[in-house]
Amino acid sequence: VGVGTCIHPLYVSIEEDWVLTEGEENLRATVKAIKAEVKARASPGPNTVSNKHQPEAVDDFIRNFLFQRGMTKTLDCFQIEWTEMVQKGMVDAQRVGVVPSVYIENEPASPASETLVRVHKARDFHRLQHKRVVQEKTRLIEEMRKLKVQCNSYEPTVKWMNDKYQAVLRQTMLVALEREKVLGQVTCRSAQHNICGDAGEEAEQSVKGTTHQTRPPTSPGSQESDQGAAPGGLLE
Repeated sequence: VGVGTCIHPLYVSIEEDWVLTEGEENLRATVKAIKAEVKARASPGPNTVSNKHQPEAVDDFIRNFLFQRGMTKTLDCFQIEWTEMVQKGMVDAQRVGVVPSVYIENEPASPASETLVRVHKARDFHRLQHKRVVQEKTRLIEEMRKLKVQCNSYEPTVKWMNDKYQAVLRQTMLVALEREKVLGQVTCRSAQHNICGDAGEEAEQSVKGTTHQTRPPTSPGSQESDQGAAPGGLLE
């Protein structure tokens, strides 16, 4: 930078002692705090009072502007061309005007504008995230509503199946009771049949015993009558 170059004392980066987190929830409070910080830095201090009475020249302002933006090649070209014009007398350095105060006042707001841009980007990002969350919430609510309707539509079918199950269960119990009843009757009849069979065998055995007994002896008279009757019968 040339001899007459001086960096404006109001140009101080806000990022040196102000860190903005992306998770700041209250955007208005953040912007208000940034504006207050810029206003505090732009307020006249002991080092800036004399500067107001000594406005910056246009060429110095251009040099400071190019240097702050890192435009070193453009700054070198400006220095060379400006020096040649001053040496040739094409420009009177003493009669060059000064920079209007509005540019000097707006210069400290440049870093604040960059910070504000970052705040706006963070705000847009969080708005987008919030919008996605709201959309996801809406989708889940709609799915829950559909599931509820589907469950309600299944309720009559479930009730019908439950009634059918209860009917089948009752029928099964009745069949089981009937089976036990029939088994009891069969067992009783089998027992009666066995008792009757034993009684019949005893009676049959007693009858057989009586038929095999010997006859008692007959008298002589009866034998003669039997013999006399026999020839007569033969003659006939």
